[in-house]
Amino acid sequence: MSEDIKKDLAQAKKNYQSKNYVDAKETYEKVYDEKPEAFTIWDKRFYSWALYQLYVKTPEDETDLFEAVDLITELVPQEDHSKKDGVCAYTMSMMKLMDYLYKKNDYANLLVWADRLNPNFLSTKTSKFTTADGREVTMASNREKYYNWVSKSYYEVEDFDECLEISKRALEELTNFTNNSDIWFKWRIARSLREIGEYDEAISCLKDIFKTKKDWYIQWEIAENYFFNGDNEKSLEYAISAALSRGDSDKKIKLYSLLEDLLEDDYPEIALKHSYLIYSIRLHNEWGIEDDLEEKISSAGFDMENTEYWKIEKELKSFWKEMKFKTQQPNYGTIKRIMPHGKTGFIKRDDGEDFFFNGFEFKGDPNKYREGIKVSFYLEEGYDKKKDEVKMNAVNIYNI
Repeated sequence: MSEDIKKDLAQAKKNYQSKNYVDAKETYEKVYDEKPEAFTIWDKRFYSWALYQLYVKTPEDETDLFEAVDLITELVPQEDHSKKDGVCAYTMSMMKLMDYLYKKNDYANLLVWADRLNPNFLSTKTSKFTTADGREVTMASNREKYYNWVSKSYYEVEDFDECLEISKRALEELTNFTNNSDIWFKWRIARSLREIGEYDEAISCLKDIFKTKKDWYIQWEIAENYFFNGDNEKSLEYAISAALSRGDSDKKIKLYSLLEDLLEDDYPEIALKHSYLIYSIRLHNEWGIEDDLEEKISSAGFDMENTEYWKIEKELKSFWKEMKFKTQQPNYGTIKRIMPHGKTGFIKRDDGEDFFFNGFEFKGDPNKYREGIKVSFYLEEGYDKKKDEVKMNAVNIYNI
């Protein structure tokens, strides 16, 4: 190696150490173009970190970002941080690039780059920081981020077999999950199973999710899978439960459309009213309305200017409740206890058995929501997370 090259590399290192990244990068670039074999592993590392600081850490130009990461992955290898956490220009650059692509919803490109990263070398260590208002926030490990980005990307590009595989790997390998990511992996598994026609498996997966995530759209997806599987009775059961569960009406349009399909043979007038609800929601939000929907509402003689969709929904709720509980006799009892936060409690049925309830299930006079009042209620399956068992909970509670 010539003395001039040695001096150039020594100067580039000094420039890097003094945070003069531009000069460091320019010298390293010149030498690497002319004589790459002159670089030691340390020269390559300093060059990589200079590129990281200039183009990757806070990217301003996409082309510069891609070119910098491409060169960094050529200069240095990915280090194994599966057992011991540490810093690695290769890993940090790739994670920055994948994060950038994920936020841009550029899923196809993300998957191309993901092939350069070995997830088995990524750290599973989470990190914590305290926000300005004193909240402690847990940040996902690099491996969790990788699996989240890649599984979402496979789903979005409709490669459902790969989405299934990577999501299952995530659940098998990760022990710490942040922001309910385990639920999202399970959800993508269920969605992928539905897309490939494995409806029974999808239903089983969704029911497992619903034990801990009591959201209406999980019930709606269960209903969809039963519908696709030809079980309209079960589909209607879950679709009605989803319609009665808390959630924004304007996000339930597809659910109401499913209910219309399920009811049109036995309850054609009620089914048509679901179309009217959809029409009114779209009109209220000033969304586009398809010609066939507009013609259907006009032919039925409904008020074409009605934007008060909540009044239509209120009428339908009576029907939904009647359908949901038609096979049950009402139960009667007394509110035995309301927890200090007011959100949950227990009802003692007249025969002496206790049932847990959520406060939002109390549909009666809010001024009478207190311990000791007599109530009517129905029963619905719930999940006791602490005991890991299914139990019957009190729902649709009214004071009497």
